[in-house]
Amino acid sequence: MASVLVVSGCGGGGGDAKPSASASYSKGAVWPRDALDEYQRSTYSGCSDADSCQKLMTRELAAAAKVREAMQAKDPSLYAEPIGFVKEAERRADHFGRDNLGAKGNSLAVSLPLQQMAAWFREHPEG
Repeated sequence: MASVLVVSGCGGGGGDAKPSASASYSKGAVWPRDALDEYQRSTYSGCSDADSCQKLMTRELAAAAKVREAMQAKDPSLYAEPIGFVKEAERRADHFGRDNLGAKGNSLAVSLPLQQMAAWFREHPEG
């Protein structure tokens, strides 16, 4: 989803008026906490074998990417740390192979930074 940066015009005629910028979401934009809720719902099922773990990790990564997009759209500097956690999970998924995430060690390595991302939101209620 795309975000929109709205730049307000200069003030009423004064020579020293400065433009002001404010980030504004487009009508269909997702807030980071809403995206996080969706991410957490994607993890509820858990997994019991390689096939179900592969499907779970694929869902988790897709949902985490949406959280990352929402964080980047809202405030990349505020969310720099959890954005980094998602990027690390994606880097690890690429390293192990996105089609090989069902293996216990691989799924654990990928899920750890995603758990850190979720923990960041618990520790930062303003986020």
